Amino acid sequence: MDKSFSFFEGLIQEQFVGSFASAFNVIDEWTSMQSLIVVSTIDEHFDVLMSYEELKNVTSLQVLHEKVLQKMES
Repeated sequence: MDKSFSFFEGLIQEQFVGSFASAFNVIDEWTSMQSLIVVSTIDEHFDVLMSYEELKNVTSLQVLHEKVLQKMES
């Protein structure tokens, strides 16, 4: 499994279409539906569950990626 940031970023970007495509990396602007889709994508590809609290405390895709990697190791 590819754990690189570029792979992770691509997976997240794929979830944002249409008018939301340009804001895929601005986490605090995600709708609740987008957040659920991202949580589901992370679970599907990395077998990591993220809580709403964890997600809302993340400030960037880089930080989210690091959090996912940390949870994979624990």
